[in-house]
This record gives sequence, C-alpha cells and structure tokens, in this order.
Amino acid sequence: MPKHNEGIVLLAKQPGITSFSSLWQIKNGLDIKKTGHTGTLDTFAEGLLVVLTGGYTRLVPYILDCDKEYLAWIQFGSETDTLDPDGEICETAPLPPVARVLESVRNFIGEIEQVPPVYSAVHVGGRRASDRVRSGEAVTVPPRKVTIHDIEILSVEETDVRGVNCASSCVLRVSCSKGTYIRSLARDLAVMVQSRAHLRALRRTKIGPFPLEHAAGFSALGKFSPEIKFRYGSGERPTRVEFQEIRDKLMPFTPEIADAIGLSPVFIDPSRMKDFSRGIHPARDWFDREVSSKHAVFSDTGFMGALEVIDDKPRYGFVFGGQN
Repeated sequence: MPKHNEGIVLLAKQPGITSFSSLWQIKNGLDIKKTGHTGTLDTFAEGLLVVLTGGYTRLVPYILDCDKEYLAWIQFGSETDTLDPDGEICETAPLPPVARVLESVRNFIGEIEQVPPVYSAVHVGGRRASDRVRSGEAVTVPPRKVTIHDIEILSVEETDVRGVNCASSCVLRVSCSKGTYIRSLARDLAVMVQSRAHLRALRRTKIGPFPLEHAAGFSALGKFSPEIKFRYGSGERPTRVEFQEIRDKLMPFTPEIADAIGLSPVFIDPSRMKDFSRGIHPARDWFDREVSSKHAVFSDTGFMGALEVIDDKPRYGFVFGGQN
C-alpha cells in the first residue's frame, strides 16, 4: 500500500529556474527523497510539471507518452542560437506580414518531421546535443516525426512596416505529441513566412489529463507574459509553494487517471492480491474482466501495479512497492 506521502503532485514551475531545482519543494513539503517528473521544462519556461513520489515513480514512462499543451510567445525578426530568450542573436530578418503568418500556421498540423534544437537533451552520438555544442563541436541533429494535433493563434502584435501590416510577435496555443519542441516550431514557422524568430516565453498548460490550473503554485504564475520574472543572480527568489498546498494537492493514482493515460484499469480478485504482490505469475481469471493490452491493476484498497499482455500471456509491468 502507498504511504501517506506517495502519489501524484501537479507543480507549477516558475520561469528562470530548472525543473530539477523545482522539485525541492515537493521533497521538503512531503518529506520524501524519491521523486520523478514526467518531462522537463527549459529554464526560461514555466508551467506544469507532473511529479510522482515514492513507488509511484514507476509510472513515469506511462505519463511521458501523454500528449501536451503549451502557450508559446513567438518573437519575430530575430533568431537566437538557443531559440529562446537566453541565447545570443544569430540571425535577423524582416518581420512577416500578418496575413502570411495566419495562412502558414495551419501547415504544421498533423504528423511532421521536426529537427530538435541543437541546444537540447536529444542525444547525438551517445551525448547530449547541447553538451557537444557547448564543448565547441559542430552538431547536426537528425529530424524526427512528431504530431501537432492543433494550433490556435490567440493574439498577434501588429506593426506597420512601409504600409504593410506585419507581425512583431504572436501567441499560440499548441496541442502536440511527446517529443515536440515548441522552440523548433517557432523557428520553422518563421522560416516558412520568410522571417526569423525565437520563443520569448513558454508555458506548459496540460499533460495528458492533468491541467496546469490544478497545480500547486499556479496562482504565483500570474498572466502569461514574455517578461522573465526571475533569473539567477537577480537578487530575487522564486515564490515558494507553501508546503501545505503541496500536501493538499497530493493525489492517488485512480482508475480514472489510469484510463486517461492509456492503462486500462482492471480489478483483481481479493483472493489473488497476495499472489500478485509476491510476483507469482498472473492468470487471466484473476481479474474482473478480460485482459488484452496494458492495464493498471487495482484492488478495493487501491493501486497494485501494472500488467501487460505479451504473446497472449499476462505479464507484470511492475508491482507497486511503496518504497521511499
């Protein structure tokens, strides 16, 4: 059975700090050492981290596969080497006509080939691309397929350039698959409209079934803005999420959440609970319905583990432990 400090916590990461350093609030608030998050955010970015604690960290791979949603503030006219506000300007170009931006953005919906930024955690030749670039190497990151489910233009900042109505920036809402780089999307959109661009701000608003507005610390983010509210060495400190809020936000893994992340929930016969916990090879008749794919196993007392059907035989994904 899970301990009182094990579960899922939604945390609103602030801009200007790393995802890793954000986790100290969870560790201290819940007095737990073992945590795992389901996808980092760049230092400049803000928004949702789904944090798993204790034995629930075994669920990280399943939530990593979930779709994500972002708000992206794109600044046209200049591209930085990192494609974000922390980089150095490496390319400039005229601002694009607003009409061209409105026409082009829909071209990215669907399965596309995308080249991740060179400043990223993508591995090239066994090392992170960003580490290779920082050590002075020339790096070519291969393209990969990602899926953009939807893009909505929320606003466009317009400016007149010699009588042409041009876009100096725009804000997009993007729904996409795992592995999608919004920095690359900003770069590629700008190239398509014969300009250059970088992200000035990024906010992750959803991961799978988990929304940002339910996260601890959400109220501290305020209105989405291109202004970075905190940087290292600024003398300021990010707003600390109150430990009680973190404890209040701790949630168990339920059949509803399991179903939403692609783990079809099944309930085990009470007489087989000890056998399941001990890792004895499971049989189909242990469960309340036919098992056929990936499943989350529950008892009357809660989550017990994951099950997969491989070669028509049920096999353990993992048995829930409850270890710090």
